[in-house]
Amino acid sequence: MSRKKILIIKTGFSEFLDRGISTTVSLGDVLFCTSLLYRYKNDRVTWLTSHKGSPLLKDNPYIDELLTFGPSSLQRVTQGSYDVLINLEKDIGICASLNRIKAKKKFGFYFDEKRYDIACYNNSTRYLLSGQENHANIKKTAGEILFETVGEKWHGEVGILHRKKPAREKYDIGFNFAVGPKWPTKGWPMDNWKALEGLLKDQFSISWQKGHKNIETYIRWIESCRLIVSSDSLGHILGQALGKNVIVLFGPTNYVRMKGMPSTYVIPSTLKCPYMPCYLPICKHDKFCMDYISPEKVALECRKVLSEVLSQN
Repeated sequence: MSRKKILIIKTGFSEFLDRGISTTVSLGDVLFCTSLLYRYKNDRVTWLTSHKGSPLLKDNPYIDELLTFGPSSLQRVTQGSYDVLINLEKDIGICASLNRIKAKKKFGFYFDEKRYDIACYNNSTRYLLSGQENHANIKKTAGEILFETVGEKWHGEVGILHRKKPAREKYDIGFNFAVGPKWPTKGWPMDNWKALEGLLKDQFSISWQKGHKNIETYIRWIESCRLIVSSDSLGHILGQALGKNVIVLFGPTNYVRMKGMPSTYVIPSTLKCPYMPCYLPICKHDKFCMDYISPEKVALECRKVLSEVLSQN
């Protein structure tokens, strides 16, 4: 049987679950979408991504051709023909260019010339065209939504990050405390991180986040930890892809998206805010939701997870 030709567009300029477009590349979103590759591992896959997203996809065993987004690469793919096209970007320019691609099956987003707006091929995922703030009542996980976009069912697949020589584990717990500039409201207050350290340091070895400005150093730091505690950011997606146990703290974003992910433990804020999840980069309310995740609760979860991990070693 001949291998099918698959083209996947995921640059990270837009998030899979958000309508907004940004020059800040969402690396976590790019990595998360590689979970689709399990469905096409026997085919020939071309992946078009951003310059910043390329290091996460380099040497991926299921990507045959990795292209960096630009005029020449965009022209190249639009002149080709494919068995399957999957466009996970909502940029009007990208979508309009991809309308010219010949493909037997098309999934994801395209430019509707009649409505002069972005549309999607699969009506079951049409709500993805709205902003994240409209997703508060969605009960499906991000994995389920992503796989539905290509007409498949999600079975717990996580992102794929190929590592030739992974760093050895040296620490029990890694504190992934920093968040990106796009959503600073995802960050857990530093006082809480320090309180968590005080609760755990006599029992476990702890390492604070290293190398988040250099992706290779950052990945090697995550590899060195048995358990990652993180806000909703790139760190926990990397942890999942590297097979780590991950505790994720949620406030302004929808924690339901990560439920059911393998070795992932979700701790949502207990604040009863009518605007959650608001997805706002700046909190405009009287109370900040991330303040309402107690260090004691996180410490309890850390002890529970690590007791299981260490008992298996």
